[in-house]
Amino acid sequence: MLAGEDRNDRRSLRVLLEAACPDMRGRIVEINDPMPLRQASGANLSDRVGRLARLARARAARENADLACVFVHEDLDAADGDEYLQTRKRVQKALEAELGTAHYVLAVAEIEAWLLLFPEALAGLVSSWSVPKKYLHRDTGKLSDPKRILMREVGSGSRRYRESDAPDVLVKAVELGCHTTPVGTNRSWVQLHADAVDCCREHLKGNRG
Repeated sequence: MLAGEDRNDRRSLRVLLEAACPDMRGRIVEINDPMPLRQASGANLSDRVGRLARLARARAARENADLACVFVHEDLDAADGDEYLQTRKRVQKALEAELGTAHYVLAVAEIEAWLLLFPEALAGLVSSWSVPKKYLHRDTGKLSDPKRILMREVGSGSRRYRESDAPDVLVKAVELGCHTTPVGTNRSWVQLHADAVDCCREHLKGNRG
């Protein structure tokens, strides 16, 4: 089960999850209702997670499927730091308490920071796109506005980056095989891969009903 802020984010996460765990192909079901958790705490967080859990279970029941793992995406909308650790820990704990096998995908600073890890994929999608050298081999989670970088410095000229390009960049990264060799680092990217592998190994591998 996959929940995200919008359709582009869910498409992006689907690409990445299926690349990390081929057993997920054809098995991921999406929840379309946005469920903001990042700024919630206490009873408010519990209520939102409870609603998310009810939606997930209802969707699984409609699909006549087991709820193996739930991935919930949000952008931190801030550079990596203590806020990332504190927010992820708080929400992850609430999700696990309600759903058990749940993974909170908190992207730092946003999904666009992940795209900067794959200059080959960006250029492969649009030949005029190029990541400036000053952003290569960096911790992209520390960049304050990755989306602006993509729009103004990578995709400058007649073909600028749009948010709807994110899933296609990741598809291209998988096609080229460079998704396994990021040019830089981002701990939310590393965390997502670890969570996908964990779900695949513990709950999906060899279990297709």
